[in-house]
Amino acid sequence: MAGVLATIRSLYESLPLGQRRVADYVLDHSDEIPFLSVHALSRAARVSTATISRFARSAGHASFKDFKRQLGKDARESFNGIYHAITARDSDEQIIEKVFSGNVQSLEETYKLVSLPGLIQAAKAIAQSSRTVFWGIGSSGNIAQDAAMRFSQLGMPAEGCSDSYRMLTYAFSLKKGQVAVGISHSGRSAMTLEALKLARQSGAKIIGISNYLKSPLQPISDVFLCTSFPESRVKVAALSSRIAQMCLIDALYLLVARHTRGMLAAAEKLNVHTEEILRLPGRSPSQ
Repeated sequence: MAGVLATIRSLYESLPLGQRRVADYVLDHSDEIPFLSVHALSRAARVSTATISRFARSAGHASFKDFKRQLGKDARESFNGIYHAITARDSDEQIIEKVFSGNVQSLEETYKLVSLPGLIQAAKAIAQSSRTVFWGIGSSGNIAQDAAMRFSQLGMPAEGCSDSYRMLTYAFSLKKGQVAVGISHSGRSAMTLEALKLARQSGAKIIGISNYLKSPLQPISDVFLCTSFPESRVKVAALSSRIAQMCLIDALYLLVARHTRGMLAAAEKLNVHTEEILRLPGRSPSQ
């Protein structure tokens, strides 16, 4: 089950303005919330008590009381506590600690948030696909290219694309029995969404990867995988969310290898061969 804060961050863009104000206050004062009454939070966030009740329901809880109880439980079970934003006052050591802490938290929350049955379903679709295309814009495009390279190493027909025009070309050429994987941190990349809609109309199965549960990418995906990164706290989330995105790609890669006869052994053989090359005279893992 996803943590309360991870769920709030993934829903943030879809919340009405009043509920966003509650979300902002909760994210910035999460350690205080379990001890506040609904009226105290209402005054602090400058919203009505009804808005707080609606916010609690949007986050998946029957009442604000249930919301507080789960938030307190999450705090007790948290491995590394609340991830605070990097500031100009931080020392070098503090910045390093926050970067590692944030990425650890991102992976932990992504694991809780992502649908494991959905991840397995996506892997089976790719394993059975006659062609798989990964695409995204900007940093998501880099992830798409890397993902295509990984699956190609399994001998599978996989292509990566980060160019808007080529996305449309791929979309029109895809057909039933093939897969399009769209990667977008915001889930709102216009060209990525348009290309996926066209690919869906062509009969391809759509897999979407985003950082927001209710992004526009979610309803057009046959399988939707959600990452988690505390964007409201660290403004480099689109860059740092690559860690969670690549973790999902790694899981898909190994699941596909497992569901494709002989592929897992091939992947292991490739890894061993790579290690042998790196041990050759004059070579080092750092080269």
